[in-house]
Amino acid sequence: MRTIDLTGRSDEPLRDLLSPAALAIKDGGLVVVPTSTYYALAADALNPSAVARVFSAKQRDRGKPIIALCDSFEMVKPLVVSVPPSAKELEWRLGGRGITYVLEASPRVPVEMTAGTGTIAVRIERNEIVRELLDLTGQPITGTSANVEGRPPARTADDAAAQLRDWLDVVVRSGPASATRPTTIVDLTKPGGPVVREGTVPEADVRRALGR
Repeated sequence: MRTIDLTGRSDEPLRDLLSPAALAIKDGGLVVVPTSTYYALAADALNPSAVARVFSAKQRDRGKPIIALCDSFEMVKPLVVSVPPSAKELEWRLGGRGITYVLEASPRVPVEMTAGTGTIAVRIERNEIVRELLDLTGQPITGTSANVEGRPPARTADDAAAQLRDWLDVVVRSGPASATRPTTIVDLTKPGGPVVREGTVPEADVRRALGR
């Protein structure tokens, strides 16, 4: 397991520092990375065997879908049947506060990501480290929290590594997570775009943004 420590970052470009993490993901490995909420367990979201390793590492129920992190709706497009205008409207108004969208999944998305639901949860990630990693890999990555199922989300890289050490290829260490809640999940496959998990954005704000 390799550690990339960004807490005392030198003048070396972030892109160069994250190159080993990107290579690990492209090779089907697992990487712990900080996000705009908690530390996440990142893998190639389009690689079924890599996603299966995420489930094994977390001891996660395989009936639960996994969130995909993207850097833009352009990256989301191959994962979904379509990107509805409501998703773009919510992202413009509330995306910086943390919104995850449930959309109809494209046939190319591994069933491991969707858990057979036919839908996929996606988030446009704002964290600088994740965005650089996404640019390096050129593809979506998994964004499930880096902890064993049933335990609290990992707030530090060391916490994540202690739980998942035997499965990890790279750990990217940054500062501790500042989030106190996960993102809000909005299901845009259903009329009205119901909030299925209220998190960083209150349901009332979502409804106002959608004009409801």
